[in-house]
Amino acid sequence: MNFLRKKREPAQKKTAKTAKTTRTLQSKMTYFQIKKHIKEALLPVCGEYASYEAEKIVCHIFGLDKRTLTLISHEEAPDKTEETENTVARRKNGEPLAYILGNTDFFSLNFLVSPACLTPRADTEVIVERALEFLGEKRANVLDICTGSGCIALAIAANSHAKVRALDISEEALDIAKKNAVRLSLSDKVTLEYCDALSEDFAKECEKYDLIVSNPPYIPTKDIAALSEEVRREPFGALDGGEDGLVFYKRFIEVLPAKLNTDGIIIFEIGYDQEEAIRALCENAGLYCEIFRDYGGNVRGALIKIDQNEYK
Repeated sequence: MNFLRKKREPAQKKTAKTAKTTRTLQSKMTYFQIKKHIKEALLPVCGEYASYEAEKIVCHIFGLDKRTLTLISHEEAPDKTEETENTVARRKNGEPLAYILGNTDFFSLNFLVSPACLTPRADTEVIVERALEFLGEKRANVLDICTGSGCIALAIAANSHAKVRALDISEEALDIAKKNAVRLSLSDKVTLEYCDALSEDFAKECEKYDLIVSNPPYIPTKDIAALSEEVRREPFGALDGGEDGLVFYKRFIEVLPAKLNTDGIIIFEIGYDQEEAIRALCENAGLYCEIFRDYGGNVRGALIKIDQNEYK
């Protein structure tokens, strides 16, 4: 969501004009007018997503769902000017919308989130889709490493017969994941544990899995400072993939194949520019690797297995 200066100026002028107009309407505005005001205020920050985010903010502040908001959009709203302006200011300051709202949607499920965990993103849903495609109707044993909010583990559990063990090194993130498991009534299908997946203790574990999934940190350390303000608000530990962004992949490709059952597979989320590096790591380890893309056409994941024959 990068904008050229020449395209930002009109939006800013329009926003200023709107703010002046709404000052006389603050206590007597319809939901539609409030949404319009928020949208125009967020245009310089959110661009094409401003309307979507404005709707989410209105629903959050007034305790509405999308359908109800549509039905009553031209009714006068209660006066929540201060809360509305504070929320808009936080968003314009670069705070992720999910952190402001305290929740976000992923794979048709709603997840609690906090600054302790990475925000679930729609692009990651393709990782879940590939996992479910592999699992089918199997009563499989699944491992999710670097689970964060638990979004991948819980989405898999909610849509399959699998039992999932989900690991993270952050106790704070695990607290959020455990709350999500309870909210989604999936505590009986997902076990959440503290674990350093780079440790020797984890490498020595003997349990086997049909599927191992992971969305590990994969941003090179030197690149983090150049990320958007919004992304830099997320946990450093959930972003930092070491000097080359490959620390986790190198270790996982070394130790995870031994944890697979016969015909088991590994699915990683990877960076858009890491295809060549991941292929090389797999080739050097004698592993089959299929790279796949998200719906935006960007490299998003790697499917890895021990058998060199093409995955079907």
